[in-house]
Order: sequence, then structure tokens, then C-alpha cells
Amino acid sequence: MDHSRRSFIAAASAWVGLAMLAGCSGKDNSANAGTANQPTNTLSNDTPKPSGNGLDPTDRRGMLIGAGSRKKGADCWVALIDLDRVEKYASAELKPTLIPISFVGHAVVPHPVERHKAAVFEKWGPGACEIDLREMKSVRPITTAPDRMFYGHGAWAPDGNVLYSVESTDPALGPYDGFVVIRDGKTLAAIDEFPTFGKKPHDCHLLDGGKTLAITNGGGEPGSSDPGCVTFVDVQSRQLLERLTIPNLQAGHLAVSAGSRSDDLVVGSTPHSPPGSGPEGFKTVPGGLSLRASGAAKMTHASEPADTINKMLGETLSVVIHPERGIAGATNPAGNIVTFWDIKQAKLLKSFELTIARGIALTLDKRHFVVSYGTESDIVMIRADDLTPVEASRFKPSLVTGSHFITYDL
Repeated sequence: MDHSRRSFIAAASAWVGLAMLAGCSGKDNSANAGTANQPTNTLSNDTPKPSGNGLDPTDRRGMLIGAGSRKKGADCWVALIDLDRVEKYASAELKPTLIPISFVGHAVVPHPVERHKAAVFEKWGPGACEIDLREMKSVRPITTAPDRMFYGHGAWAPDGNVLYSVESTDPALGPYDGFVVIRDGKTLAAIDEFPTFGKKPHDCHLLDGGKTLAITNGGGEPGSSDPGCVTFVDVQSRQLLERLTIPNLQAGHLAVSAGSRSDDLVVGSTPHSPPGSGPEGFKTVPGGLSLRASGAAKMTHASEPADTINKMLGETLSVVIHPERGIAGATNPAGNIVTFWDIKQAKLLKSFELTIARGIALTLDKRHFVVSYGTESDIVMIRADDLTPVEASRFKPSLVTGSHFITYDL
């Protein structure tokens, strides 16, 4: 993005962002808040040392784009933050730009060809729409059948001619068979569908040059014949190519290092609620993180060190891979923790206490991880080379209160 375009976004934020900013502290979060508001290295007794300013003017960080809401979904938006000017957000010279939408967004999926457009999906609801990142507005809704719900994620074919959306029946009816709905890339109307080969599908990633769709499936009830899994489906033949089982957990989100199902793979999972604990009971027991290095025959489920695993409560929400360094990052909002792992060795590298740690992504130049956290939608960048927080990058509110965000070359 050139600076004239970024100046336009900054100007737009003056009226779009500030108009919605009043009262939007980012406190409308679903996970339980902890007490830590600063990153703390839980592998030692020392707090992490800020790496000076840590922000090189040659960094190419990209545009952070993610959904947010307040008043239990009464006000909803997609927020844009120019990470190349993060110091100005930290000093409050700039505010996030907001695109109003009519539902609580979960994932933002940019169009691969018409790059100023993106699809936004609700998790467990009828809400989805196309937004224009140039005009800063919602363009048109994406609709599904009356007995269906969007389940938060989708993927574009590389040429933009097809949009795949993960959809389901009402989850209140119990474990369900989900669907990958194929939509015309121009009209966004449903034209076909195929099964996910599992129960309760959620995330999806298109791999192998658009030939394979990777799908996470939460699975059925504990002990059922439908465990949580990742399935790889040939999109042309609609045939199952491979299934990776996630024992005793509900597979939720995945990351793949380089666009092929043979590359590094990381899966974040959610535990089942213990009997009698109620719908929020899953937040009291550890979730899961599964890793498969490129070329490995099977997945390794992270199990050590026990003290860190026991802090990774509830859903392992967002995951990301640094492909060159072989590092995976993961967040657990209920556990107030973000962890970093060596994928090949399935070894913990470092962990930080961060209240309601939610989204995680890499900057475009891969020099930093970016994490969203806190009751006021804080943002902090963490150096990829030594996993040290960059104090100068920290700011709030980002207004990205949702589960995920992306970094994008807009």
C-alpha cells in the first residue's frame, strides 16, 4: 500500500473510527479475564526485556484487519490498523478505521484477485457479507439457506471464481454434519456443496494450488465414533484424501506453513466440558495443540512441560506458523497465555501471560508476531528472532475484539 492510500485510511479513521470509538473499549470478550496485562515470560522469574524501540523503519508489517463488536453484538465492525505506523497508534495520533457490519464477525477472507474485497463470516449465525476495503463499506450480504448457519470461516479459489464457506445446521440440535458450500465468485450464490467428512466443521484452508481443502472437524460427543479431526478433501472429486485424528478434543483452527498438506501443520483444539460443568466448563480444563512437521508421518500432541500445558485452558484459539523458523504460536484466552513452539521437536520455546490472548499473526516481513489480548483489545508485537515483546508497539484499544485477525498487503 502506498502512503497516499494509507493517508486516506488515516483520514477515514477520523470520522469512521472516532464515530464508533465512543464507548468501544473492546471489553466485549467471551473468555474469562485474568490479571496479567503485560506479557510475562513464564519460563523464568524474569519479565521479558523490551528490545529497545525494536521497530525498524524498513519493516514491512502490513495492514491488520479483524472484526470487533460491543454491547453483545449491537455494534459490529471490521477494524483496519496500519502496522507500518504502529507508533502513531501507540501515541494515539491515529485511531483504527472501522467498517460497520451487521453481525459479529469471526474471520475475514480477502479476495485473491480483487484484493480490495473480502468476505466476512459470522460464527454460528446467518451473518456474512462482502466488504470493500477501498470504499470502507459493506457491499452486499452473503446468504445461506434458512436451516443453515455460517460457522465462521471460508476460502477463495486462487482465481477468485469460487468461494468455499463452512456451514452447518443449528448446533443446538447436537453434533451435526457440516457442509462446505461452493459459491459463485461473482454472485456469491450457492451452487453446490460437499461433506467435510466429520462432525462440527469449523476452519478451512485451501492448499496445493487450490486442489485440496483442509477442514477442522470438532467431532461428536466424547467416546463417539466421530472424533475431532482434520480432513483433507480433493475439491474436484469431493473425495477424502486423508484424516488426522485429534483424540479426545474438538479440532478448531489450523495453520499450514507453505500451502501444501505435506508442509508443517499446527492444529488448535478445544476440550469437551466435563460432565455437569455446564456450557462454560471447557474453560476450566486444558485445550490442545497438535503439531506435524513437514514430512512427518503423524501428529504430535503437545504434552510438556506440564505446568504450561495446564495453563493452556479452554480453546486453543488462534494458531500461526513462522515457516522459515519452524515456530508455531498459539493463544488460549481462558488460560490468559500465548505459547511458542518448535514444530519439528514439538518443544516449548517460550510462553507469556497475556490476559484473554486471542488473535495471533505474522507481519508481512515475518519479523514479528502480532498478538491481540486484554479487556481493552490491546495489541503487542513480539520479535520473531528472539521472541521478545516490542514495548513501542503496544497500544489500545485496537477495537479488534474478535477471535482472529490477518495481516494484509492492501
